[in-house]
Formats: sequence, structure tokens, C-alpha cells
Amino acid sequence: MASVDKAAMVWSIAIVAVGAGFAMSAGIALDTGFTSLPTVSTTSDSKIEAAKQQIEMEQKLSMEEERAKAMEEQTGAMGETSVELEETVEQEVELSAPIIEAPQATGPMSVDVAIPTGTAVPGCEETNDCYLPDTVSINAGDTVIWSNTDTAAHTVTSGSPTNGPDGIFDSSLFMAGATFEVTFDDSGSYDYFCMVHPWMQGNVQVS
Repeated sequence: MASVDKAAMVWSIAIVAVGAGFAMSAGIALDTGFTSLPTVSTTSDSKIEAAKQQIEMEQKLSMEEERAKAMEEQTGAMGETSVELEETVEQEVELSAPIIEAPQATGPMSVDVAIPTGTAVPGCEETNDCYLPDTVSINAGDTVIWSNTDTAAHTVTSGSPTNGPDGIFDSSLFMAGATFEVTFDDSGSYDYFCMVHPWMQGNVQVS
């Protein structure tokens, strides 16, 4: 009877041990299952977070590219505006700049004096029309050309009717349609008259 009890006790202990082993095994399995779920969840969350960060980075890069493109276009527009302003300023400067012509070199000049019709008769001296013009002003080196447009012959003789010829110049008699000229190289006042018609008098001022 005592041996049966011992055997029963050993058997009970074995059953308990086996049950405890199953329980522990089940506990480990449960623990393993519960610990693996958070691992999977953590991995999934990390991927989602990484995807979100990548999307945000791509959006930021896209925004930066658009901003850079806008700045580049604005800079190009400003550059074109600057070029247009420079061209406008240059055109305005060209339009507003005065045109200065270089002075042309002037050489000796000639002055015409006419002996009009009717001077062979006294009377022209009253209106100073015996020589037209009766007084001329020229520069040294200039020439005076007398033209006889009257029908009578005349002279152009330096001097005066009172004192007579002074010998500087004398045309002698020259007929209608003829001309006589003198180039005055020295400054001074030169009186002249007609020896045939002494009321005819004129003057040349040379400076």
C-alpha cells in the first residue's frame, strides 16, 4: 500500500512537472508573440516616418527649386530692364548732346563795288551813290572789285580830288562792262576818286 502511494505521488509530481513545463512553454510562446508584435509595429512606424520625411524633403527641394527659378527669372527681367534703361539713357544722351561744327577756315574774301549808270553827271555825290557802296570794310588780304555798269568810262584812283592821286592804285580809264580790282595787304584807310568825274569819291577801310 505504501508503494502505491509513493508511485501515485511520483506520478502526480511528474504530471505537475509536465503541466508546469507546458505552462512555461505557453508563457514563453505568449511572451514571444507579444514581444514580436511591438517589434513589427516599431519597424512599420519607422518606415512610415522615413517616408514622411522623404516626402517633406522632396517638397522642400521642389519649393527651393521653384524659388530659385523665380529668383533667376526676376534677375533676368531686372537685367533686361537695366539694359533697356542703359540703351534709353544712351539714346537720350546722344539726342541731347549738342552738335558742334568745327569752324571752317576762312581765306581772303572779295567785295564788289559797282559804278552805277548816270554817275558821269553830277548829283550822285549828294546821296553817296557814285560808288555802290561808297565805303567798304575788309580785312588785310581781301580784294575789292569795281565793276563799271555805267555807259561812260571811269577811273578808280587812290587819293582825293583836292590832293590828287597818291600813287597807291589807279585803274586808268576802263570802259563800260570792264572791271578793276585791288588786293589790300596792309591795314589803313584808303580814299579814292574818279579822275574824269572828281565828284565821284569812295573809301576802303582795311583792318
